[in-house]
Amino acid sequence: MQTFSARIKWVVTLIFFVLLLGTFGFHEIYHARWDLAFYFIIAIMSTVSDPRITPHGSTQLIFNTVVIIVGTGVWIFGLSIIVSYFLESDMGYFKERRTMRAIERMTDHFVIIGAGRVGESIAVELHQLGEQVVVLDPDASRIERIKGLGLPALIISGFDAEALKVANLPKARGFALALPDDAQNLYAYLTARDLNPDLLVVARAQTQESAHYLRNLGVNRIILPDLLTGRRIARMLAKPVAQDLLMALLNEEGVHVQEIYVNPGDPIANQPVQKVREIYGEAVTLIGYWHDSKLHMAPRAQDLIVPGDTVILVQVDDS
Repeated sequence: MQTFSARIKWVVTLIFFVLLLGTFGFHEIYHARWDLAFYFIIAIMSTVSDPRITPHGSTQLIFNTVVIIVGTGVWIFGLSIIVSYFLESDMGYFKERRTMRAIERMTDHFVIIGAGRVGESIAVELHQLGEQVVVLDPDASRIERIKGLGLPALIISGFDAEALKVANLPKARGFALALPDDAQNLYAYLTARDLNPDLLVVARAQTQESAHYLRNLGVNRIILPDLLTGRRIARMLAKPVAQDLLMALLNEEGVHVQEIYVNPGDPIANQPVQKVREIYGEAVTLIGYWHDSKLHMAPRAQDLIVPGDTVILVQVDDS
């Protein structure tokens, strides 16, 4: 799609050629001086009446008709571009204001900084899981692509507190750092922690060294995409069946993974692991639980689930 400036250049070019050819035509057909010929084309394009440009003969009549049609068309074309520009600007402003009002009402949502391939996939996945998301990025083209997916996205000029506040970060539940630059991720993280100390933060890192610094600063989860991809490919080669099972769990292909935080009044609170199926159904399997900042996999039947734990349940589709 052409930009407004490009379309204006087209209009100016068309007007220039109409004026040039019209001036030449009035000079040759009406035998007018060059300055008077230029005035005549301006007058006829502006629908100003002048008895000196009244056509006499078929040649002048045809010439005037062509000039009127072409000149009027050029003016209408230029006017339509200007009007459409202001309409698009107003519509864009109103859409932006509507998005901002929706973000201001959000609570317990997720903020993603970085609208590249990684950030886009995070946003789409969270949206499909029924979560509210806001995507931030300094790149306008990336933000427009996210908006095209129907997701709230905003352009930011930096990673300071004022820039991140536009996503209502103090009321957010989680924050994903998906920028390709580790230094920018680090700066954005420090700003976010200052705005919301209780924020759950997951970061993308390019190197082990960056991951080490982010972990020491308190980032909850860190992903190294290159390392993770390499490990998965290696395991697909060495242990394909086991990796297929893990991928099915990760992608929820034929299975449903539930993460349940245990409150004091929940049925599972203060109950042993062996009671899970009795409480949640025979089709459910508990594969682990989070207790005292530690993940317990394949728990024993007599292990006790207490308030504050998080249980991970898996249910396989009957089909």
